[in-house]
Amino acid sequence: MKSSIFEKPYKFCPNCKTKLVRKNVECRKLLSCLKCSFVFWNNPKPVVSVLLNDGKKILMLKRANEPFKNFWCFPGGFMDYGETPETAIKREAKEEIGLDIKIGKLIGVYSINNDPRGANIDIVFEGKTEKNINLSYEHSDYKYFDKNHLPEKIAYKHLQAVKDWIKH
Repeated sequence: MKSSIFEKPYKFCPNCKTKLVRKNVECRKLLSCLKCSFVFWNNPKPVVSVLLNDGKKILMLKRANEPFKNFWCFPGGFMDYGETPETAIKREAKEEIGLDIKIGKLIGVYSINNDPRGANIDIVFEGKTEKNINLSYEHSDYKYFDKNHLPEKIAYKHLQAVKDWIKH
């Protein structure tokens, strides 16, 4: 099994400081501590995104920072401890575009394995909003795209989410 970026900082056990080794745990080789039995599970983090549309066009934001600088994406981000996906996406939309949104149906759940910060599970909702966008520092531009004329550089699995949204 190939090691991920999240394993790089883990050379020693966070509990007892013993050097971690790869050990078979539940049919996988995981970083483990032979002294205190700590196992680094390398779980993906939950993120949320929202495909905002006005009935005809889809709002996308242009990322201002790495990773995926200058790629287009939906408003969204990491969930905070204690948040539901619905609460998290409302908070992220308020932070990133300065608006309260109405959440619609769940479009899909996507495994994101190409983010250099580590693996994520992206929970993507449909949503509606007004057009008075106030971008945060995280994005350099925004645009409403026709669903059949999307930009080439789209981050994460948001292109697949658009395809899934069109199907339903």
